[in-house]
Amino acid sequence: MAPTLQDLVRRSAEFLTGKGIANGRREAEWIFAETLKLTRLELYTQFERPLDPPEVERLRALVTRRGKREPLAYVLGNQPFRDLVLHVGPGVLTPRPETEELVGLILKEWPEVPPRVLDVGTGSGCIALALKKSRRTATVEATDASPEALAQARGNAQRLGLEVTFHEGHLARHLAGPYALVVANLPYIGETELAGCDPELAHEPREALFAGPDGLVLIRELLADIRRIAPGGILWLEHGWRQGPAIRDLCTGLGFASVLVQDGAGHDRFTRVTVSAA
Repeated sequence: MAPTLQDLVRRSAEFLTGKGIANGRREAEWIFAETLKLTRLELYTQFERPLDPPEVERLRALVTRRGKREPLAYVLGNQPFRDLVLHVGPGVLTPRPETEELVGLILKEWPEVPPRVLDVGTGSGCIALALKKSRRTATVEATDASPEALAQARGNAQRLGLEVTFHEGHLARHLAGPYALVVANLPYIGETELAGCDPELAHEPREALFAGPDGLVLIRELLADIRRIAPGGILWLEHGWRQGPAIRDLCTGLGFASVLVQDGAGHDRFTRVTVSAA
């Protein structure tokens, strides 16, 4: 007798929970809905539907991958980000909810279109594309050192019909500016923190996660260069929740005013930097 949709969802949820995934039921439902091209409501109303062997095999393969702690976005091949759905895969960092909050902060600060925007370390293109979607007439550029990440970002831009100019290179060293707004969600995990990281991070590109012993190598480098490309502009940084004081000290040493901003969980996650012109 063929298993029903409800049977397989229940068993998959138990399997994922047993693998240490806190939201096992929700993730199982997400995998099933995406794979079977159903909405969550349709999934619930079709729980008694029997599944044929090819469907069962395909679903079990995806659930098994997630059980090995491969990021859910890699398993499904996409990740919602604000009002976008981005294609993501191995070699590109999965967009995080905190980064959605960062975009919201920027849009609140810039109700009108800023003259020129740069997203440094764009990865999947999530920040640049979300800003372009909400500020259609803005000139938005993005840069990344990874050709693989840029290929996915360009693919997302083309599929979504959003015009963003992408540059390959290290941080912003290869760009001239001036930019009114620079946004950067750079690697910020310290190498010494590796042992305490979630298993999912083992599947994501190391160069998109870790930045030296204290996690601040790239942030420090960008701050040292930011006056050249954004004199008189604004820089928004996403960073580790314990790195705020160190970043504030870096900004003070460079003559920049900075404000530490908390995320929705109450963690010190973002810094807004006012870049002095001289």
